[in-house]
Amino acid sequence: MDGFLFFSLLMFLSLFLPLIAFVLLIALNLIEKEFDYLQLENKRVHLEKQLHQMEYMQLSQQIKPHFLFNSLNAMTSLARLERNEDLIRAMERFSLFLRYQNKGKESLVLFETELEHTRNYLYIQSMRYGKKLEIQYNIDPKAENTLLPPYTLQTFVENAFKHGLDHKRGEKRLDIQLRRHGDWVILKVLDNGEPRLITSNSGTGLDNIRKRLQLVFEMYTEVTITRKEHVSEVKAIWPYTPKGVD
Repeated sequence: MDGFLFFSLLMFLSLFLPLIAFVLLIALNLIEKEFDYLQLENKRVHLEKQLHQMEYMQLSQQIKPHFLFNSLNAMTSLARLERNEDLIRAMERFSLFLRYQNKGKESLVLFETELEHTRNYLYIQSMRYGKKLEIQYNIDPKAENTLLPPYTLQTFVENAFKHGLDHKRGEKRLDIQLRRHGDWVILKVLDNGEPRLITSNSGTGLDNIRKRLQLVFEMYTEVTITRKEHVSEVKAIWPYTPKGVD
């Protein structure tokens, strides 16, 4: 009886061991392929991030010349009017402006830093237009510690002067608003400048900001421009990202 059991066990092993070994080989092969796939996927994601970063930095560099050109134009106007003291103060602000422009920055900066830099640009414009220019700030304390791509606010402000306020006679008004709505931040720059052509992209500067927001954030973002009741409004929406999250 024991011999029969031993013989049966031997027959069972001889029949099924090759099958078991075959299944194990297939499983090991699948595991190896899965590992290779994960390695390829990680390389793809890493390469994609590098390409996004390169594209992002290229977009950031495209913005700088616009601000430099408009700042130089503003100071040229002061020189022509022989407002030397105003010109000196404007040049001091301009040097701070250049320092920020040429300082290495991450993909996101604090809004407070962005606002301070924009104030340097606006100081030069205030020297140029004097009492004709009125600037208002409406900043929500719950939103001011958010992060955003550098040059976002500057681009909106530059756009307001270049396409609207520079062409308007009389009183010029600029309103900068920032507020938080739940998990989102809404930035608006309004001006009473001359009407401008409203398109889906509305110029290189705004389209640049739109692309950079899309590259940085993986959630919903928006950049729009509208004209209503003699006021142009440029608006950006992005996820609220407090300081320390980059």
